[in-house]
Amino acid sequence: MKRVLIIGAGRLGKGFVGETFDNAGWNITFLDKDPRVIDELNRHNKYTVQVFRTDDIIMHEVTNFRAFATDDNYSVMNDFLESSVIMCPLYPEDFEESARYLGKCFEQQFKVDPDKKMTLICLTNKNHIIKDIEAWYRNAIPSAQARDWFDSHVAIRDSIVRRSTDAETHYATQIDSTAVASLLIQTPLYNDISDVEWLEPRDHLEMLKDIKVFTINGPHATTAYYGHLKGYNTIPDASADPEVAALANAVHDVTIKAVMTEYPQITREALTDLEYLPKAKNELPDSIHRVAYDPVRKLAFKDRLMGVVQLCLKYNLDYSPLTKAIACGLAYYAEDDRASVNLQQQMQKKGLLTTTAQIIGLPKDHPVTLNVAQQYLALDAENLIPAIPC
Repeated sequence: MKRVLIIGAGRLGKGFVGETFDNAGWNITFLDKDPRVIDELNRHNKYTVQVFRTDDIIMHEVTNFRAFATDDNYSVMNDFLESSVIMCPLYPEDFEESARYLGKCFEQQFKVDPDKKMTLICLTNKNHIIKDIEAWYRNAIPSAQARDWFDSHVAIRDSIVRRSTDAETHYATQIDSTAVASLLIQTPLYNDISDVEWLEPRDHLEMLKDIKVFTINGPHATTAYYGHLKGYNTIPDASADPEVAALANAVHDVTIKAVMTEYPQITREALTDLEYLPKAKNELPDSIHRVAYDPVRKLAFKDRLMGVVQLCLKYNLDYSPLTKAIACGLAYYAEDDRASVNLQQQMQKKGLLTTTAQIIGLPKDHPVTLNVAQQYLALDAENLIPAIPC
């Protein structure tokens, strides 16, 4: 039986990746740096995923797994050597640390079976970082011979995540997940995954990922940040608010114009296929907390909102819906979201204009920076900016 190693046993790792490979009959191994995540899995010896499909809701209990922490003894080593596919549902900032840990594992793999080929698939919404990830993993391998082997025997591939997965905490063993669209995976792959539902190899993935992050994640983030300011806790509740929906739709409309201009080779039909996902039976109550998490990353220069602003500047399109969404994001705060806490502390210490410029990556006197600040002040005038106890 084939084995998959899942690096990161949080919401997405358990609720999507583990659940999907379990359905296909693969052996599953989880590896995580957080002992609490691993302790919870090993204490229960199972976890449950409520899967929302288009025509049904399924309770899937997953038991066929092993779970290891990133200990100094490399307890995961034997399972690593049994694995042909490695799935990495990680935040962008965690890949370098994972590479440092797995360097010894790749070295050992080269020693025991140099003919083996492996595929490592990265699940993150950040684009254009695969070259960095490849370098991190390669440079962490101790010997030059094993590094040369890595170059020809390990495929590092990107993906487009189109599945919403949520739980109360990252270590929870009760998880909600939608199953209405495939994970799109960069080609070529070194290992066969054709028996796993919801995994779909796709050409031209880098372009498609830009488009997906802009057209889906941008309006989604807009709904979360504006909805948070208006007191909502879930995406469906926020989406039902006419003002929130109007802003999300405006962000979506200008995004479509910008994307179609930047990528003339993409047809409207292909864009619709990528963008519009089938509706799950009974809408998954996606939390604003999940979608809004880490506003510093999501408001950054090349990400889901600012990336489209750059296209608007390039093609002389109205970017005001985007700057309002960014202004909403600058006001986001959750006490268990370290990035949002740091953002609000920075706002109090350095002020609105300096903080805005640093977060979005433009000078303080740039028209976009000034417009975001104006939008923020307008929200404040509507009493939508909360007092933050940082």
